[in-house]
Amino acid sequence: MSNTAVRYLTMLRMVPRSPKTITTTELAKRLEGHGFPVTMRSIQRDLEKLSADFPLLVDENSRPFQWSFDRNATIDIIPALDLPAALTFELAKAYLSPMLPPRALSHLKPHFDEAHRTLLREKNPLGEWPNRVRVINRGLGGLRPNIDADVLETVTEALLREFRCRLTYQARNWPEPEEIIVHPFGLIFRDPNVYLIGVIEGREGIRQLVLHRATAGELVEQPVERPEDFDLDLYIHSGAMGMLHSTKPVYLRLRCDKPALNHLIESPLGFDQTTTEIDGNTFEIAVTVGDTQDLRWWLTAQAVHCDILEPQWLREETASTLERGLSRTQRSK
Repeated sequence: MSNTAVRYLTMLRMVPRSPKTITTTELAKRLEGHGFPVTMRSIQRDLEKLSADFPLLVDENSRPFQWSFDRNATIDIIPALDLPAALTFELAKAYLSPMLPPRALSHLKPHFDEAHRTLLREKNPLGEWPNRVRVINRGLGGLRPNIDADVLETVTEALLREFRCRLTYQARNWPEPEEIIVHPFGLIFRDPNVYLIGVIEGREGIRQLVLHRATAGELVEQPVERPEDFDLDLYIHSGAMGMLHSTKPVYLRLRCDKPALNHLIESPLGFDQTTTEIDGNTFEIAVTVGDTQDLRWWLTAQAVHCDILEPQWLREETASTLERGLSRTQRSK
C-alpha cells in the first residue's frame, strides 16, 4: 500500500462522528505525530476528495474548517463483520444498553445495526439473538441513576487521552456543588453506579467519584499526574470499592452448605482461595479478602448457609448484627 493511502486511512480514523468535530489544524498536528508531516491545505484537499466516497461532513462557517462523519453512517473501511464479530456486538449491546446513557450508546449504533444486518443476511439462527437474550442483575434491581451524557463523554475522552478534566460535582457530604479538576485513573462499573477513580487536584488521596453526581464536564488538555505504582486491578482487589473498615486484609475461613453456596467453588472470593470437601453436604473455603462493609453484608445475608470459622472477632460481630436485626423485627410486630 502506498504511503498516501496509509495517510488517508490514518486521517479517516481521526475524524470523529457528528456532533463531535475535528479541525484541519488538529488533524495536521495528529498526522505529524504519526509520521505524516502535511500542510493544512493538503489535508483540506484530501478531505474534499475523500468526501466523494465517504460520508464526511464539513462546517465551512468556522475557521479552520471542522470535519466529522455522519453520525448514522456505516463506515466500511474495515473488513466486513463475520458471524463471531457480529455476535460479539449483539452481546455488547445487550450488556451495555442498561448501563450507558442513550447518547453514549448512539456512537455504537451504526456498529450494532451492521452486526444485526450481518446475522440476518447470513440467514443464521443467531439472527434471533436479540429476542433470546436478556441481561439482568442480582439483587433488587433498582433503577440506575441518570448520568449526564456530556460528563461521560468528557471523562472517557480524558481517560483515553490521559488528560485532566474539570467537573461540577457534589459529593454526598458536600453542602453544594463544587468545580474540581480531576486526574482520572480509571472507570469502574459497579452496579448500579459508575465510578471515576482518580485524584482531585489540591486534595489528598485517591477518590471514587460517582458520575451521576457530576452535572457538567470539560476536558483540560494537561497531562494526568498518575502514581507510578497505581494499578486499577490491584486497587479493586485491595477492597477499596467495598467501603473499607480497615486497610488490613482478613483471612476468612467458612464452612458452607451445599448446594446453596456451590457458586463459591466456581467463582472464588479471592485469588488465593482454597476449597476443601468435608462431606456430601458441606465444604470449607479459606481466602484472604478486604475488610469491607460489603463483606459484612454478604456474611449477614448468607448466615443461614455458612459458619464463620475464622476470624473469631468477625464471627462475633456478625452474630451481634443478626441479633440486633432479629430484636428489631420482633419489636415491630
